[in-house]
Amino acid sequence: MGLHLSSGVQSQRTGQQYTSARLSQLPQALALLLGDLLSALLAQLLASVLLSALGRPPLRLDPPLIWMGLWLLWRAYQGFYPGYGRSPQTELRLHTLGTCQVALAQLAAAFAVHQLVPSVGGVLLMWFLLVVFALLTRYTVRAVLITWGQYGRDISVIGAGRTAALTIAHLRANPAYGLRPVATYDDNPRLHGSSVQGVPVVGAIELALRCPLTEQALISIPGARAETQSRLVNSVYAVFPITWIIPDLFGVPNQALKTHNIGSLATLEIRNNLRSRRSQIVKRLLDIVLSLIGLVLASPLFLLIIIIIYINSPGPVIYRSSRIGRNFQLFDCYKFRSMYHESDLMLEKILDEDYAMRKEYETFHKLRRDPRITSVGGVLRRFSLDELPQIFNVLKGNMSLVGPRPYLPSEKDKMGEIAHFIAQVSPGMTGYWQVVGRNHTTFDERLEMDRFYIANWTPWLDLVLLIQTVRVVIVGKGAY
Repeated sequence: MGLHLSSGVQSQRTGQQYTSARLSQLPQALALLLGDLLSALLAQLLASVLLSALGRPPLRLDPPLIWMGLWLLWRAYQGFYPGYGRSPQTELRLHTLGTCQVALAQLAAAFAVHQLVPSVGGVLLMWFLLVVFALLTRYTVRAVLITWGQYGRDISVIGAGRTAALTIAHLRANPAYGLRPVATYDDNPRLHGSSVQGVPVVGAIELALRCPLTEQALISIPGARAETQSRLVNSVYAVFPITWIIPDLFGVPNQALKTHNIGSLATLEIRNNLRSRRSQIVKRLLDIVLSLIGLVLASPLFLLIIIIIYINSPGPVIYRSSRIGRNFQLFDCYKFRSMYHESDLMLEKILDEDYAMRKEYETFHKLRRDPRITSVGGVLRRFSLDELPQIFNVLKGNMSLVGPRPYLPSEKDKMGEIAHFIAQVSPGMTGYWQVVGRNHTTFDERLEMDRFYIANWTPWLDLVLLIQTVRVVIVGKGAY
């Protein structure tokens, strides 16, 4: 590959690109900054109102405003404006920990100068509200910018193979990443003039180096030999201000990777988070606390659903189904009954009489038009309300709020060798496949999604999946 440019031309071109790209990001950064400022003022106002309602002195205006200013500066340092290229769990972790750090700094400073704020509880309330408001506001502002086509950084993809196709498809399906592929380059002349997931292959890699179209490049040729890969990376790095590389590490957990250096050698640390005793305790505490909160908030809905099911059709209100739990221990999984009584016998008859339904059930282990579902059950399933009783499974320790799908004992053989991997953890009320694919995915695809979740688990991934579950449930996406 002729990957050579004079250093003077490279430096000048790179500097001009970087300046131009930074200016183009300014409107998005300002919109997100104003959203954070509004969230800070709203959190302080609501905290003062709540304190006054409880007969406590409201927060003084000056100190919180100063600390809110420091909070905005800290977020700017963390790269939140505009914050392109971050996974949802990374963004949530930085947002939560960064806000908590500034809150603790405020309390520590007040203690150090012996001027404790009138209401420590009020300050903590304000920062808690800010964690919630700032996150929701950021999601809203970003969604508006995406709708208007004003969010994201254009990137060039080096390579037009299968890996590039997977990468482009994911970035286009998840515009919140803020990375917009606009051109791909490959040295295979047969690909020139074609497209990868709707992104044109504009020419050879040398063209990207001579006439770069974007600030950022994403090298997506993981199968290249080490010498070729090294030469390619150094050439692209010299031209593009920002360079990302997809390494040849397919199937390796990637959410818990950490970079280290041993002399001049780069190393990657891979942590098995779910094998950590501390992580298991954190996950269990999250399950108990969030389940109890959810149970209290949803108790009126529980009562309403129980009454409606009782009136709608004969049979028990709660349906119990044996499922595979951690270490292959079987347990009764609770659901609100959404089918007619003795539906298992009905299923055998339906599958014997209808070949098309049998084929559908063998592929998806569900039926889109299932005649066993009651009129009320259809509504419950659309919004996943039939699964609310699984909160009691979580409190009992049979399940987790987030985890792999709770599989039937009859599905164990079809799961194959991956069954032993999945059985390391408790099944979840929701999970990666429920959020990403729900009922549109095949059985094998769900298994792979569960494998990905277990291998890449972090507490932040759980929280992101819970947030996304709320969104998916509200719109009733993919449920039947």
